[in-house]
Amino acid sequence: KVIFNDAVPPTLGYVLEDNSPPPFYAKLSPGKGRGIFASRDIKKGELVHVGKNSAVMFPDAMAWRRFVFSLPRDMACNIAMWSWTQKLPEEEEHHILVDLNISAFFNNGGKHSNVMPKSTTSLNFYAAHDIKKDTELMYDYSVYKTKWY
Repeated sequence: KVIFNDAVPPTLGYVLEDNSPPPFYAKLSPGKGRGIFASRDIKKGELVHVGKNSAVMFPDAMAWRRFVFSLPRDMACNIAMWSWTQKLPEEEEHHILVDLNISAFFNNGGKHSNVMPKSTTSLNFYAAHDIKKDTELMYDYSVYKTKWY
């Protein structure tokens, strides 16, 4: 569910469940394009990202295609790059999702990831260890079982 009346503008993220802004900001990441960085020190286990506040789920592939083809070409390319498929909790089918705010800029950290979901169906990210302010926040893209079409 995307909150359109959020007090935090999409360029800064969204309001977390405790009504505070997320503990990150976007900037250029050397060699990676844009990235997400810690705006303050973050403790191990702390909630960093609430995916339901930023991920849009499309009801089917045709709805996603209609959305993408309605955009200007450069925006359509970005949306295509930032989309993924994922099973969600208590769901049997994969769904097409896309983040429509700065949370789309989380880069792949592989084995150097410092934020992770608690399960392969969760959209929430938690700090894997203590993270210092201004450190890039990355998760392992392979944690999600993605169905490529």
